[in-house]
Amino acid sequence: MHCAQHCNRTRGTATLAVCEATGGHEDTLLGALLELAIPAHRADPAKIKAYIESFGKRAKTDPIDARWLSHYGRDGAAVLPRWQPADPCQQQFALFVARRLDLVAMRVQEKNRMKAPRSRLIADNIAARLAEPDRPIETLNAQIGTLIAESHNLALRAKALRSVPGIGPVLVSLLLAVMPELGSLNRRQAASLAGCAPHPKDSGKASWHRSTTGGRRQIRPALFIAALAACRGDNHLAIAYNALLNTAKPKRVALTAIMRKIITIANAASGTL
Repeated sequence: MHCAQHCNRTRGTATLAVCEATGGHEDTLLGALLELAIPAHRADPAKIKAYIESFGKRAKTDPIDARWLSHYGRDGAAVLPRWQPADPCQQQFALFVARRLDLVAMRVQEKNRMKAPRSRLIADNIAARLAEPDRPIETLNAQIGTLIAESHNLALRAKALRSVPGIGPVLVSLLLAVMPELGSLNRRQAASLAGCAPHPKDSGKASWHRSTTGGRRQIRPALFIAALAACRGDNHLAIAYNALLNTAKPKRVALTAIMRKIITIANAASGTL
């Protein structure tokens, strides 16, 4: 883990400590900085890498990385968000949901292996592995439900999300864990974080097809399933979907528009709490 600290008194700015996100190994450092009342920023490693490469530099050692973190902190000190400790309940909830995602992904991988032509030779082994994640997933589902029921804040937010057509229990827990900012964003920010905002790709007079990229990768697949469910129901989203199809919009484009509507409505519903 790399950390850099700078103090630029000539510009009148306070000390800011910058460290990279390292999967939780930085938590002890950030806790110590909090106790010392030193503001800190936990940087996205991908952004740090892009920042360094923007200067045409590729050399990498611990001292070099620390110096670049210091430069990054100095250049962005005015706008870099300061790290704040997560609410313990929210943190535990997010860990449960993340673990559930991991186990579901493992189960999908094993199912895909089972379908491979040569897998008949190891079918018994794969079948045994397939049965392993089921019980932990059921346990995590119960723990996630208990946390929601016991937390007034989570329960209120979950109730608001469940009122949105297409949103079921899995997406509720995912949004609560991965997009805790819901309710404090504008509609464009919410759509962008969910990975369903169309980004322009224009140059001069040329304008190409706008694609939806980026966002928090866990949200988009679940949001797609929610859009499918909503479009098959009897609600205003299904009406909007059919209206788009009637204007000759491709089904995928229409579904993406419904995904955007769902996350926008979820954000608005969360903002009324």
